[in-house]
Amino acid sequence: MEIRKFVEADVENVRELILSILEAEYPFDRKAYSDTDLENIGASYGGSRDTFFVIDDENKIIATAGIKEDSRDTALLRRVFVDSQQRRKGFGSRLMDAAIAFCRECGYKELVFRTTSKMTQAIELCKKKGFKEVEKLDLGGFLIHKFALQIPT
Repeated sequence: MEIRKFVEADVENVRELILSILEAEYPFDRKAYSDTDLENIGASYGGSRDTFFVIDDENKIIATAGIKEDSRDTALLRRVFVDSQQRRKGFGSRLMDAAIAFCRECGYKELVFRTTSKMTQAIELCKKKGFKEVEKLDLGGFLIHKFALQIPT
């Protein structure tokens, strides 16, 4: 199973993976995040400094991660999801490494990731990869953590 860039044929599998995880594991957190990027993934992550990675296992998407330009120096890491049956096998770590490498190639200096308190595995992975928590926001009952990684040159 290799990491590759999203293609339009992946649309339904990507949506199914992400939305099913959100519904099953984080139903109350869903309203904290917009899902408009999933309406047109190709366009949402189609900028010259954007990308959307998937891991495909025999035509089933088992993991995702997106990079979206926020500013000239800063990228946003989004949609880091791994199928519940495929966790703890290194897929999230491999996606994170690919995302960081992509950011380095694009000349970003910082990679930012936001998550809720309930996404403990995402927080654990961020810390493992060197992200530092830089902010906590209380959004009416939702605690959002903002992590940042300085991209090594």
